[in-house]
Amino acid sequence: MKRKFLFLLIFLLTFNLFACPTSFRAEASQSEFKSLLDERQIDCWVEGEIFGDLILGSRGTIQFIYLDAKLSKAISAEQGLSPWVDDLNQYFGSSETKKKVLFIANLEANKPWTVEEKKISVGGYHLTKKDVVSSSWKNPFGTVDAGTSWQFAFVVPQDKVKPGTDIMVGYGDDLIKWKVPK
Repeated sequence: MKRKFLFLLIFLLTFNLFACPTSFRAEASQSEFKSLLDERQIDCWVEGEIFGDLILGSRGTIQFIYLDAKLSKAISAEQGLSPWVDDLNQYFGSSETKKKVLFIANLEANKPWTVEEKKISVGGYHLTKKDVVSSSWKNPFGTVDAGTSWQFAFVVPQDKVKPGTDIMVGYGDDLIKWKVPK
């Protein structure tokens, strides 16, 4: 009986020694992922009025995510992300992205909205239909109803998104200054 108790105690101690560093690594990995995402995400409120920390009356939001090799690898390894992030990550490294920079976007409409590609701007470059690489049935272009959300992937020329530079990203006149990660 004492042997079984001693064996169980040794087993539990050994298990804890190996399990704890694994859980710390998982927390560090999530922290690294969040840091990568924070550097690469731009939130644009369209037609909203700033009131302190609030945005009032916006037509909607577009969440732009700059998808480079570091973030793509982190997305592949991360569990529990929104399905659209995993789905659009598939475009990284595809033939459409050669000599171009990939962005994925989540658009949420608060009011009815006619979304136009040419009003999306990254580094002074305005999108065309050819720049949108995700399936057309997933794209929000045209009339979008209030309360809906859409996700899509698009590319821009590399010379518009140079690492370490500040560029403007947004929709129409609603542009956000963003520093491209190195």
